[in-house]
Amino acid sequence: MIKLNIHSIVDVITNSSTVIYTFQDSITEAKELLQEILNLIGSGEKVDDLFYFDVFLSDVDYYVERMEDYFDDGENDEDFPKDWPEDWKEQRGYVERLQEKIMKGEIRQPNWMKSIYRSESSGSTSLHIIPKDDKHKTLVDKMLRFLNSTYSEESYD
Repeated sequence: MIKLNIHSIVDVITNSSTVIYTFQDSITEAKELLQEILNLIGSGEKVDDLFYFDVFLSDVDYYVERMEDYFDDGENDEDFPKDWPEDWKEQRGYVERLQEKIMKGEIRQPNWMKSIYRSESSGSTSLHIIPKDDKHKTLVDKMLRFLNSTYSEESYD
């Protein structure tokens, strides 16, 4: 699975630093960029036939950490995954596999995942792209390396 950090700008200035938080659902823009590349090389292929796209929180750990909060009140217990692992590393893998299944259309995104994503305190987001054929992996890797070359977790003034 490949992740693309997506950007729009909201400035938050405090007395000690300036932080820029970013969010944008850039699936359409990514599809248009990849389609244009395919068109320029004379390919008759369509981007939706070659790649899976979706937007998730950038840090898988955030989903894992917020699971307890989401289910803590007892109201959502019926939505708790029956096969949720005990081990932190296995929980991370569970979420990553779940994201891939969602992207491929094998399952619908569960309510707990939607709720955590929509929470006002959610972290940064990333556009995830999975090539349907390994021959397109290099194209996606190079595009993401270029687009993420300016990515910075934080900065101080």
